[in-house]
Order: sequence, then structure tokens, then C-alpha cells
Amino acid sequence: FQAPALYGLPLVIAANLVDWLPFLGNKLAKDARMHSLRDLTLIEQPTLLPIPQSYKNQNGNSGKELITLDSESRSKSPFYSFWDYHLAYQEQKTTPTKVAQLLVEALEEGNDKHHWMRSFDAKSVLEQAEASTERYKQGNPISQLDGVLVTIKEEMDVQGHETKGGSAFINVGTPAEHDATVPQRLREAGAIIVGHTVMNELGWDTFTVNPNTGTPRNPYDLVSSCGGSSGGSSASVASGLVPISIGADAGGSIRIPSSFCGLYGLKTTFGRLSSAGGLPLSQTLDVYGPITATADDLALTYSIVAGPDDRDPNTFYQPAVTLKDYGLTENLEGLTIATVPEWEAKVVEPEILKRIHVFRDHFEKLGAKIVEVDLPDVDLVGTGKCNVVFLILSRLNNGLSAHTITICSEMCNFAHQFSPKSSAYLPHTRLMMAIADTITSQDYYKAQQVRTHVMERLRQYFQNDKIDLFLLPTTAIQAPEIPKKAIAHGMSDTVTTINAMVYATLGNFTGVPAVSVPAGFHNGKPIGMQLIGEWWNEALLLRMAKVCEQTPGIERKHPEKQWYGGILEKALKE
Repeated sequence: FQAPALYGLPLVIAANLVDWLPFLGNKLAKDARMHSLRDLTLIEQPTLLPIPQSYKNQNGNSGKELITLDSESRSKSPFYSFWDYHLAYQEQKTTPTKVAQLLVEALEEGNDKHHWMRSFDAKSVLEQAEASTERYKQGNPISQLDGVLVTIKEEMDVQGHETKGGSAFINVGTPAEHDATVPQRLREAGAIIVGHTVMNELGWDTFTVNPNTGTPRNPYDLVSSCGGSSGGSSASVASGLVPISIGADAGGSIRIPSSFCGLYGLKTTFGRLSSAGGLPLSQTLDVYGPITATADDLALTYSIVAGPDDRDPNTFYQPAVTLKDYGLTENLEGLTIATVPEWEAKVVEPEILKRIHVFRDHFEKLGAKIVEVDLPDVDLVGTGKCNVVFLILSRLNNGLSAHTITICSEMCNFAHQFSPKSSAYLPHTRLMMAIADTITSQDYYKAQQVRTHVMERLRQYFQNDKIDLFLLPTTAIQAPEIPKKAIAHGMSDTVTTINAMVYATLGNFTGVPAVSVPAGFHNGKPIGMQLIGEWWNEALLLRMAKVCEQTPGIERKHPEKQWYGGILEKALKE
């Protein structure tokens, strides 16, 4: 069974049909193999906190000091990074106030057309900028992010803004009284919080087609998707408005838009960043993380927002936040990096593999050991000869995964909190809710047993086989074009969604960290490459992002058609 792509009125009709004919949702779920775990016999304990017991530490650095990066080895990029802002302010070539004024002008002029931001408060932005200007004037910036512009996905509370999660009605009339922990930490470091970026409704797809808010377009190709569900975040960075945005990732929603828009995106270990103050859309999968213009922006932002938080018990298990060996980019001796030929064979666009092999060869030249593995094509314990983990986890061959069962169950549970208003959801969301409503407690329980099994297999790779990293594509495709019919009512395109998510869900389902880095271009559109690391080892992923940034033969350029990086240039001339 291959679900048809639905846009416009056919999607509206389909959503209405599953509302009126409940058995249809059951049929769709069954055909999509969402009930495929029911006949399996599994013996594992279910896992809801995707951190293995041996990785549960209780010595995190709750009182950490802010990390400072070395300007001698700063990122070289066609994009403006925090370095450009920070040094310009420090040398008094311009001020945060001048930059903020130009940003506000750009948003007031272009946001209705480009749909980067769901909400922004010009008064608040200018007040934050004035305070930062005064700190630089006194020679006392709080951190290297002081006065740097940052946008936040509309999944996290930002004081004074309504956290609608891409919907038309959630929290309407109820602005947040306080920041979520992540934007709060950025604000405490002096960053200027611009406001909320546009996202998919409830984050329930990967292309940020949202009739509620308008659909942000890919700055490199204005008829194509900028990815999702953190699409407004990636667009705000790729267009040069800001160097940093905070996204959320329950099924690739940081890495996919980073790949489609040629950016750096870090999906952190589950529990590394606090989720306090965020919408509980998918509580065992969703993590927050930065989407940035450069590797240095990624590393510095991570170091500021990561760490234990009394408001989120899941953060208590982490070790200290560090950027260990971040500057060690000329020698990779001692590292073992695994490739997965069976997964690489599923890439739809062959040029993606060519770029990944450039990185692979460079890593090997620097001394890394490259090995090939299966990830993970193993029998489920207690089921005999049943090689289903690869099918279940990766969603290949039109199978839907244990990850999909988990995310749909959890997101549907959140969506039903607003049942009296559920008819106000977009057609795609209503269609997904109808299908998810057929998932039983048995399905969910067995999905968590599968999670236990796959996490153990990954643990063996890391601890027994001494693999440090997995090298994979970020997506199987480049940014797809958005059909014109999708703009008014949304879209549902299962095949394209699977091709976008296929390499992403492993990181979410098992809780391990992953980073997507720019890998050049094909036909004018960006390509992304992904590295997956061991639980809590973001430091190695960030070091590798820096290595990738310096890899020869990988083109990097900013967009031409939708580029607002001139804001800083203009401020420097005034």
C-alpha cells in the first residue's frame, strides 16, 4: 500500500471522511502497517526514558560557567556568525540597537511575504538591544552571544508571546508569563530573543506547510520547502536574518530543515536540554537544539543552553557539559566511524552520497578508521527468524515504525487535550489524529519494547565494538517543491515524508545525539550529511561539525534570492 499524496480540497475531503467514518482510519492505519507489532512476542522491558542505565550520571554541572570560544580559529563562512556581531559591538563599529532597528524594519516589511516569524514584539526586541548596547558601552558584555539575534520555534514559551504550536487556537489570548528554560538561558547570556518562528501545526510533518501561519519558503529555492517542522527557524537563519535559531526535534525536525537549508543542526541527547516551558507534544522523543549558520554558532549556543534544570527531572542524568577537543580538527586518529551501506542504498538522490563520500575520505585522511556495519538488522528476541527491526525503525518498504507508533500516540494525546476544538485543526492534523486513534495500548507498549532492544544494540556498537560515530545522509532527498494547491489547505505526502525522515528517527527513538552539517549543493539546492554519536557525546559531534566546516571540496554559499544578511552590513555603514 502506498498512500497517495493529498493537497488542497482532496485533503479536506479525506479529513472529513475519517471524521465521519471511523473504520476508515483503522483501515488506513492497518494498510500503513501501524498495527504491525501486535503479533510479535517480545520479552524486553519497555523503555520510556531513552537513556541506558549505564549512561545515567548524576554529576551534571548545574552551576556551570559560560564557555568562550577562541577567535583565532573562528568559523570562516559566507554567513554572518555570532563572531561578526560580537566583534563589531566590541570594537564599537555598530551597536545591538542599530542592528535590532534594521531587523525590525526587515520583519515589518517582509514577514507577511516570507512567513519566517509567527510573532515578534518590536518593542521587546529594541529594549533588549538597548540593554545590550549599554553593556558593550560599559565594556561588560555577558557572553559572546550578548546582542546576537536568536529566534525560537513556537513550541517553547517566550515571555509575552502566545505559544500556539502552529495551531490557530492553542493559547490564544494567553501569552506566556515566563520564558521556557532554553530561551531563558539565552536571554541570561545577553542574546536578543526576537520571537516565535513558524512551524507545522503541532510539528506533525516535515515541510512546514501551514495555512494557519503562511508557509515559509526555502531561501535557496522559493518554490521548495525549507523543511520542518522547525521550518521558520531554518528559514530565518538561511535568509541571514539571524545566525541562530532554536528548533525542536522528535523525528528529524532540527536536522531535516538544516539539511534542506544548508545549515548546522544539533539534535541533542534526550535530557541534555531542558524541555521545561515547552508544549509537551511528544514527551519521550522530542528534544530542543540549535540551528545555526556556522559550527561555532552551534557549539557556543549548545554550551549555553545545555545542562541540568530543576524544572525538568530528565536533565538530572547528564554528565558535565563540555566542548572537549573542539579545536582538534587536524587529527582524527583513534576515532572509528561507521558507514551503513544498506541504508546508503536507499538514498533517492545519488548526489547526496557523493558529497558524503567526500567527508568520509577526508575523515580517513585525517586518521579516522572507517568501517561498515548493519544498523541494526537484527532478530527481535523471542520472535524467531524475524528481521523486522530494520523495517520497523527505518520505515523502509512502506512499513511504519515503532517510532511512528510512539510519536503519533504522544502527539495525538496532546492534540486531544483540546477536543472541543479539534475540528479547528488543519485537515492533515485531523487525518493523522484519526489514524493515530486506532493505535492501542498494546501497540504503544510493544513499540517501547522495540525501543529497549534497539537501544541495547546501539549500546553494544558503542561500548563493545568501540564505534564512535555513524556517518549517514540526513535525508534521502533534497528539498521538495511545495505544490501550489497545498498552500490553502495543507498537504499529506507520505512517500516524501518518509524520504525526508528515514535517517532521522533512529536518533529520536534511541535518544542518541546527532548533527546535520552542510554538504554542498546539487541543482542549486543544499545537501546535508549526518553524524550520530553516543549518548551525551555532543562534544565529539560539535568537534566533527568543525572538521566538516573545514573539509575541502564542500561548497558553501548564502542564498541570492532571499538574503537579509545585509542587515549587519548596513549597520556597520551607519
